[in-house]
Amino acid sequence: MRNMKKYLPAVALAVALMGCDSTPKYVELESGLKFRKLVKGDTTKAQPTDVMNVVMTHVEGDSVLYDSGSDPGYFVNPSVGLPPNLQEAFLLCSKGDSVQIEMPYTEYATMTGRPVGAADSSKVVTWNIKVREIENEQVVIDRLVGEQLEKDKVKINEYLVNNNLEATETEEGVSVVTLKKGNGKYPASGDKVGVNYVLRLLDGTIIDTSYEELAKENGLYNPNRDYAPYSFTLGNREVIQGWDVAIPNVDQGGKARLLIPSKLGYGSRNTGGPIPPNSVLVFDVEVVELNK
Repeated sequence: MRNMKKYLPAVALAVALMGCDSTPKYVELESGLKFRKLVKGDTTKAQPTDVMNVVMTHVEGDSVLYDSGSDPGYFVNPSVGLPPNLQEAFLLCSKGDSVQIEMPYTEYATMTGRPVGAADSSKVVTWNIKVREIENEQVVIDRLVGEQLEKDKVKINEYLVNNNLEATETEEGVSVVTLKKGNGKYPASGDKVGVNYVLRLLDGTIIDTSYEELAKENGLYNPNRDYAPYSFTLGNREVIQGWDVAIPNVDQGGKARLLIPSKLGYGSRNTGGPIPPNSVLVFDVEVVELNK
């Protein structure tokens, strides 16, 4: 269950057939889980390179322990992204199926890290699952990344309009606003560059900076850090892709504002820090060093 957290969130499912006389009986799987198929879809089953998009709830009695949310669905590769007991159950599912999985609460608690009390040994958790899609994982990733890029471009354009800024857009989707021209010498792949920067979110929140005084002013100062231009080799994947794409558009001594879509920043990852998933990044940069 912990491994499942890396996939995207999903939508809730209410199963209407629970009280009907025609509801199929549970069968016990080799893992010990109980499984039944309430609605049969087609015959499309997941291959090792496929992901499922499902919507689900986990229920114990009248309590909803987990509700996967509304959009865009919960994606999981059942061949590698689940513990063995759930893997067995999910691989029995086809596209369009509505199924239920039943397990002891103690087993559920072990998977999810929930506490277990003395009265919990008799409790049962029911998973209500609707399989909406089964598709090749890379196809799904490419589609989701493309959809997010279009959303990010809308946000970037709104930011430019609201702040009365003109930008040039790279082929990859980074918008570059020139704030100050430098000496006309532009970095190229393989060059060693030193860049001062301020990182903000679209709402103006400052996340990080190479300027010591600005860090102090915004409660970001770290006494163990060396506040100086960030040095790296351009095109060597030492920085986020957005920098490798955009810095060649800023000449030595020049300043620019870079609006970087999440695809070229930190993507959909939850970094555990102040940058939410799918965040457009706003960098004010100055190329202060350039060694060809």
